[in-house]
Amino acid sequence: MSVRRIVHVGGTESDHHVLESVLDAEGNATVSLLTPADALAALGRQLVDVLVIGLMQPSHDVLALMRAAQGANGMRVPVIVTAPVEAHQRVQACLQRGADDYLTTPLDIAHPLLVTRRIEACLQHAAGPPPTLPIGYPPAVPGAQPNAAWENAQTVHRFIPREFLDMLERKSLADVQLGDHVLRDMTVFFSDIRDFTQLSERLTPAENFSFLTSYLRNVTPIIRNAGGFVDKYLGDGVMALFPGDATKALGAAVEMNRQLARYNAGRQIAGYVPIRIGMGLHRGSLMLGTIGAEDQMQTTVIADAVNLASRIEGMTKTFGVNLLLSGAVVEALPAEHPHRLRALGAVAAKGKSQSVEIFECYDNDSDDLIAHKDRTAKQFAAGMAEFRKGMLLTAGRIFARIAEMERNDAPAAYFRDRCSLAVVRDRGSGPWDGVEHIEVK
Repeated sequence: MSVRRIVHVGGTESDHHVLESVLDAEGNATVSLLTPADALAALGRQLVDVLVIGLMQPSHDVLALMRAAQGANGMRVPVIVTAPVEAHQRVQACLQRGADDYLTTPLDIAHPLLVTRRIEACLQHAAGPPPTLPIGYPPAVPGAQPNAAWENAQTVHRFIPREFLDMLERKSLADVQLGDHVLRDMTVFFSDIRDFTQLSERLTPAENFSFLTSYLRNVTPIIRNAGGFVDKYLGDGVMALFPGDATKALGAAVEMNRQLARYNAGRQIAGYVPIRIGMGLHRGSLMLGTIGAEDQMQTTVIADAVNLASRIEGMTKTFGVNLLLSGAVVEALPAEHPHRLRALGAVAAKGKSQSVEIFECYDNDSDDLIAHKDRTAKQFAAGMAEFRKGMLLTAGRIFARIAEMERNDAPAAYFRDRCSLAVVRDRGSGPWDGVEHIEVK
């Protein structure tokens, strides 16, 4: 097998070292970090097999490189663009201009398949199908474009995430066997549209499909840009998995809320009602694999972490917030992270005997509400401490003062009400463990 020549332009030294380490381990590729001018010269001399372009460089350099790759001496060179999660709009623009794929930076050396399989797919697109394509695919005709086998394989990935196959270490769907499974630590993400039943009742079936397609088309790319992938669409809900660090998963949730605000602005202009969503995040060990029968199987994820992430999403209705995450996610975040979090204590979800710590992320609140929550952070923490000790009268007074300062502080109002005499009597005279038992699905 000939050595593939990977040219990396505009990326960081650390990302370049990850590319080198990952691809050198394969033993069939060289990686060169070049300036835009040197890369253009290499393209002109047909010395590039795959071009990796970092998007955090001048736009004119990116466009020049993409144009050159699309017609390098009559040969098309596959292009992979790289960018941090917050630059998803640049990534989408490059994909529309002909880029083949993208990688989210910083590159994660702990998951090399997420890099190598993207490189392999680009090379297959340029050179034809690999020998491991499933039996029954039509043979490639040298020089024929487009390649039917490659297009067939790409169609498969529209229904089964490529990342799922990567985790199972399978190159194609034909390699997957019933019962294949693998254990991974991941962050699980759930989202759900609020009051969707009421909204859908006012729409015809065709309008419902049109609405959901429009909504999911707006929010789904954010997940992939952050290194995650959608496992299931659940009607108006989304279940996604993030194999990388938890920061990217939380960042995707925050960015999804921002995109929702932009989407709602368009809906209002068109005369439609804005929508609201709730999101929940939890991290734990998951079993990914295939179930079913030999002649009909499906990929699935089995883990208590999945059920708990779904329950946490449901709790957003209870607390009146749009994003909740578990203590397991918070523990996986770096010490210096940019997100605004507020601890809401220990909660036992419906059907669960053990409690989990819950945190609100209020990055997407209004400026006034963010300022209020920042300003009252110490008082809120003091109220939670009293609440967990069973000092409900004291806790109720603290939460009442916080809620009076800002009527939109739903969690403060929730805990104020949970400290009322009526609620305390309903709990009975048994020992207080400081855990809220919330009966939501």
